[in-house]
Amino acid sequence: MSHIHHIGVHKEQLVLRSHIIRHIREFFWLQKFLEVETPTIIGLAGQEPYLDPVALSVCDAQGNEYHGYLHTSPEYTMKKMLAAGFERIFYLGKCFRDKESFGGVHNPEFTLLEWYRAGTDFYALMDDVVNLFAFVEKGLQDVACDVRHIHNWKKVSMRDLWIETIGVDLDDYLDDEAMNHLCYTRGFQVEKHERYEDCFFKIFLHDIEPALKKMGNIIVHHYPAQMAALALLSNQDPRYAERFEVYIDGVEIANAFSELTDAFEQRMRLQEEQLLRKQLGKRVYPLDEEFLTAVQHMPSSAGIALGVDRLVMVLLGCQEINDVLVLPMSKIYDV
Repeated sequence: MSHIHHIGVHKEQLVLRSHIIRHIREFFWLQKFLEVETPTIIGLAGQEPYLDPVALSVCDAQGNEYHGYLHTSPEYTMKKMLAAGFERIFYLGKCFRDKESFGGVHNPEFTLLEWYRAGTDFYALMDDVVNLFAFVEKGLQDVACDVRHIHNWKKVSMRDLWIETIGVDLDDYLDDEAMNHLCYTRGFQVEKHERYEDCFFKIFLHDIEPALKKMGNIIVHHYPAQMAALALLSNQDPRYAERFEVYIDGVEIANAFSELTDAFEQRMRLQEEQLLRKQLGKRVYPLDEEFLTAVQHMPSSAGIALGVDRLVMVLLGCQEINDVLVLPMSKIYDV
């Protein structure tokens, strides 16, 4: 009965969730995007150091066993589609990540919206995000009166955000040694050769992210180059990459890039991630050579991944992602 009770208690949110997803699709259809269905089961996992895919095996009719993974995102497949000539595509469906929290703003099974535009950069995606929220809100006016209105977007570079919140100019801390020293002087425990990204996030999560909770809806753009393994470096300042993230009241909603199209550079970045996975004691996966070939043949493009469960959560004013899921993992396993 606990499962039925959970569903009943959250019936209103689940009905509104359905309306939100319908309006998301309508937004992209009106802009002549093609919805695509990528395989959920893949043979080769990605190399992201801090993501863990769900492993599985599948047998054919003769009993031959094949090992694979549930995709953590449709990114690699969608980039292969870009290389094959697709130009405006979006995916709206399930993705899976192992070793995630059961609740809060996480669930191992989640709904992801990912879209790509050929022939443009990440600035066009910023406009997409603003316009998408406005479209969904307008579409919900007839079915809900208490949906949150998300307007007056603020766009700020990561450098300016650090200056504004903690008075630190990132230009002075763009190498491992300097960031390590900054982290230490701000009172964090650091190893002598700790990675740039790890030191960055110790400061960001503790000292900067709390300030984001008071900034409403904000787009933070131009991350240090070390923190964008799949992104194009900025032409204006190659120490930074054309990456942005979307936050609403401190909750990360989306992550976007101007896509890297240099296959040699992409290989080197993935190999660095393989080395880090090894250092972290995690399984190291073979490189997806077909993906690297796709990168070489991709047009200039930009892509973004947006967490639909979190989008629903913030629009409906929920504090817990489990409130907008039919059966979250915590209920399935009663934990």
